[in-house]
Amino acid sequence: MRVFTTKYILLLILLLLFPWEGNAKQNASNLSNVYRVQKGDSWWGIAKKFKMNPKDLAALNGRTDKEALYQNELLKVSGSTSLSSQQSVSKTKLSSKPNFPLPHWEKIEKQYSELTYDPHKGVRYSKQNSAWVRTALAGKVVHIDYMDGYENYIVLEHENGWYSVYGNLERVQVTEGQSLAAKERLGTLAKDKGLYFQVNQNKTAVNPGVFLGQGK
Repeated sequence: MRVFTTKYILLLILLLLFPWEGNAKQNASNLSNVYRVQKGDSWWGIAKKFKMNPKDLAALNGRTDKEALYQNELLKVSGSTSLSSQQSVSKTKLSSKPNFPLPHWEKIEKQYSELTYDPHKGVRYSKQNSAWVRTALAGKVVHIDYMDGYENYIVLEHENGWYSVYGNLERVQVTEGQSLAAKERLGTLAKDKGLYFQVNQNKTAVNPGVFLGQGK
């Protein structure tokens, strides 16, 4: 039964890598529920405009009100969402604090987003100071493959139903079935591409920023 469950979760993780093409078609019908960020906007200012709490607005978009806003990005400003990433993570404790998946801190080029019309179930970091990738937590390598747009990628299974995905690798230095300690080297990044990093708690994608802030 565990083998079936793991394969099912892996399939869901891999499907989450790609936005559903139909979402673009939904964009026009959702325009009344979105706001395009203007120069000088803040979470507080946008929330006030739509009579919302800044923290609620950020959570609606899979973010926190401490994260930066980017000019021209689309924010959802109405409608209900499922349990936020922060709430989901808080119910599943980690025995140790996750590590940053790169040896050096990198800025985020594309943020995590739960927007149905502009989804991005992980984060993509820039490639400025890091040439290789490491494990965020101790775990087991359960899948290695290649996917257009994500180059070589690795899926690790961790404790309590956690999974992490590492994409945009040029060279993979581990094998399927291998057990790894935290901070072990997984491989090298593709030329001119930063790491794609995704985190799942069972079948639910979680904001990697929230995940990295968990644990003791």
